[in-house]
Amino acid sequence: MTLRLRNTLTRRVEAVEPLEPGRVRMYTCGPTVYRYAHVGNLRSYLFADLIRRTLLYHGLDVVHVKNITDVGHLRDERFDRGEDRMLVAAGLEHKSPAEIARAYEAAFHDDEAAVNILPAHVFPRATEHIPEMVALAERLVDAGHAYVSEAGNVYYAVASFPGYGALSGNSLDDLRAGHRGDVEPDKRDPADFALWKAAGEGRLLKWPTPRWGEGFPGWHLECSAMALRHLGQRFDIHTGGIDNVFPHHEDEIAQSAPLVGGPPARTWVHGEHLLMGGLKMAKSAGNFIRITDLVADGVDPLAFRYLALGTRYGRKLNLTDSSVRAAAAGLESLRRGLRRLGPPPLDGAFAPPPRIDAPVAGDARGTDRAHAPAAPLSPPGRELHHRFVEALDDDLDLPVALAVVRAMLRAPIGADERRWLVLDADAVLGLDLDRVWTTDAPRPSERVDELLAARTAARAAREFTTADALRAEIEALGWDVVDAPTGSTLRRRVDGPG
Repeated sequence: MTLRLRNTLTRRVEAVEPLEPGRVRMYTCGPTVYRYAHVGNLRSYLFADLIRRTLLYHGLDVVHVKNITDVGHLRDERFDRGEDRMLVAAGLEHKSPAEIARAYEAAFHDDEAAVNILPAHVFPRATEHIPEMVALAERLVDAGHAYVSEAGNVYYAVASFPGYGALSGNSLDDLRAGHRGDVEPDKRDPADFALWKAAGEGRLLKWPTPRWGEGFPGWHLECSAMALRHLGQRFDIHTGGIDNVFPHHEDEIAQSAPLVGGPPARTWVHGEHLLMGGLKMAKSAGNFIRITDLVADGVDPLAFRYLALGTRYGRKLNLTDSSVRAAAAGLESLRRGLRRLGPPPLDGAFAPPPRIDAPVAGDARGTDRAHAPAAPLSPPGRELHHRFVEALDDDLDLPVALAVVRAMLRAPIGADERRWLVLDADAVLGLDLDRVWTTDAPRPSERVDELLAARTAARAAREFTTADALRAEIEALGWDVVDAPTGSTLRRRVDGPG
């Protein structure tokens, strides 16, 4: 067995076969730090994290690069007022562009940590790679794939690259026919895109170049240059959200392929949107939610991770109050089932398996836990382990993998083996299930959990008298019920019976 992923470039599910034996090099399009990351962004980073954890579970070394775009730029060159988004945000918050970028970058790292996303080995900042971007643009001009306009802008000539459109399925004729809005008058072709833009009057974020004067990089150029610098000319996996397919990743391929002999990444993997109210999550749509907002409403951030595990990354996921409540309940039921088995032995055959944390890039190849589980599993246990790995390798079928984990808890085998199987699987799931025995906070009893579930069902059925009676019973056992739009949670009563 080996991990297979749907390659957007080939439209096929293909095995991940590292270019360098034993090591996978992976690039993830990271945040543009002019705003906070919302949970839709985190879903995209989560599926990249699951790819990485699965590869580590297979004993492969992973070198993971995730860029930080801290250069204000026009993601859409038709942006109505032509303003630099970083500068707009800086003006609103009375901070310099650098200050606001660092503040949002720090918040991004905190948000990723909240949902157990392993930190990348390298977080290259665009502002620290301007020389590489200028050099890449110069090479493309010299190779005849780009040109300098009379206005001093550098554009990529898409007609010079016959493979343009292979990733997204677009054709140049369709792109030209579908172009809307005013075309920059210094472009030769409406489909051409900017590699480098001349700095306008009063612009703060600008850099000198040997040939074109002061300016700033195009969005697409940034990722190509940083991937080339940190992963080399060709690497294994490039991930991003579905909205990155065009134009961003299409343009990355066009910029890099003529210089490195083909698409820079062998496999291109894209995650679908997180929806809210049936719409893609976006600040402009008014449905922007951070992970900190869920936490403020009493939701465990790992409940959001559990929610993301319940739908395959290539399918849309709708975030609702009920879906969040169901995810929180599902996560708690896993924890409760594991807690019933008691804490693991500190040594012996079924001692806790190692967690998958963030290894240093270049570490020696790890143990292939997918093919060689460390514990002496029984035939039923080995079959469950095989089914879990099989689900992972099937293009990250996490809904099936979660179902297998629940089957592990119910399996007619010893408690130590069941516990080991679940904890070993959690190395990939990343739900921190091993912490059910290490938290110092008091935990409600199984009876209290059952009463809360019954009260939730009664409220849903509008049986409010029953719900009130169940609340009183829960309070008598020492717990307050906290109702919120995202669901009901428990809080230990100060005067509780202990």
